Amino acid sequence: MYLIIDVGGTKTLLALFGAHGRIIKKYKFKTPDTKSEFLGILKSSLITFSSSYEPKIRQIIVAVPGVIKNNVALNFDNRYWKNLDFATELKKLFTCPITLKNDSDLATLYESKNIKGLALFLNISTNIGGGLARKGHLTKNSNTFAPGHIRYIFEGKNREWQDIASAKAIGKKYGKEATSVRGKEACSDIAFRISLGLPHLIQKYHPDVIIIGGPMAKQFVHIHSMLKKDVVDFLPRTKNLPRIAAAKRPLESVIYGGYLYAKKLKA
Repeated sequence: MYLIIDVGGTKTLLALFGAHGRIIKKYKFKTPDTKSEFLGILKSSLITFSSSYEPKIRQIIVAVPGVIKNNVALNFDNRYWKNLDFATELKKLFTCPITLKNDSDLATLYESKNIKGLALFLNISTNIGGGLARKGHLTKNSNTFAPGHIRYIFEGKNREWQDIASAKAIGKKYGKEATSVRGKEACSDIAFRISLGLPHLIQKYHPDVIIIGGPMAKQFVHIHSMLKKDVVDFLPRTKNLPRIAAAKRPLESVIYGGYLYAKKLKA
């Protein structure tokens, strides 16, 4: 069995996978603002997993949205937390190996696994993360790929892309969950906000496919044609523009990628 912990800016998802990739147990809770409160809720939530399954769990993967060094989360892109040593904390409950991995890298692993060319994955959630994979393997550029921090001029201001086009930014703009925004004018605005960052990424990395993941993938059916048109307008002379697609599992790419990654590690 493999336990995957996806620490997101809005929610934290725990998923226990069997050896053949089936989810045996799943639990989700709202990610609190403080590190101490988060650790308390996390450990109490994990007690049922440790008491029932601990001897059978071979690996634990903790997915975090930030920089990892020596298996410690140095920072979080969606929180002001610093130096969170999950392994030490979780060893109080589990005896198996515990490994930290960037959440976008894990999501990229899963969403690119059947793509033969270069896949550029965008996790458009609380912030905008992403990864790069060729033939299902992360590239050397993937661990430094931080598309949400690239700056663009929008509404007369120089702003980070994630402050323009993340689910959080769009939700703030419309006063509701970004995934529930409808209407031609609003969808056109959302498509434009997302398309704003795509030309730079296309010209720099030349992907064969761009995968939209995270909550905003749920808007894909409503914005796809407008998004494609905006990209063509930005890059009118570019041949062989990449295919743009929605993620297969928009809200669970990370945990399924964590399962794939855990299987490759030695217990």
